[in-house]
Amino acid sequence: MLTQFLGKEGFFWWIGVVEDNNDPLKMGRARVRIFGFHTDNLAELPTAGLPWAIPVMSFSQTQPTPPKIADWVLGFHLDGELGQQPIMLGVLPGNRVRNPEQLYDQFRRKS
Repeated sequence: MLTQFLGKEGFFWWIGVVEDNNDPLKMGRARVRIFGFHTDNLAELPTAGLPWAIPVMSFSQTQPTPPKIADWVLGFHLDGELGQQPIMLGVLPGNRVRNPEQLYDQFRRKS
């Protein structure tokens, strides 16, 4: 029996940075490194090890469009604290960086 799911154990919001948007299923998914949840050590957790985050889409949207690489996105975990089913709600504009090495440097300066 599931013990952690949306609405039962809490609602886990997150902000993260898009590292991969080349979704093989063409569903608009992206691999997002979530600040404070995933390590920033790429050797310890490579991009390929991140779960695919699913976008929330408008009913009128016919083709899913993934966020751009290095976009910051806001979302929540559908499976609560387990954190294996991330859902993207939207993009936070103005937080893009050009060099992947700067992704966490930018975040650390703000925290």
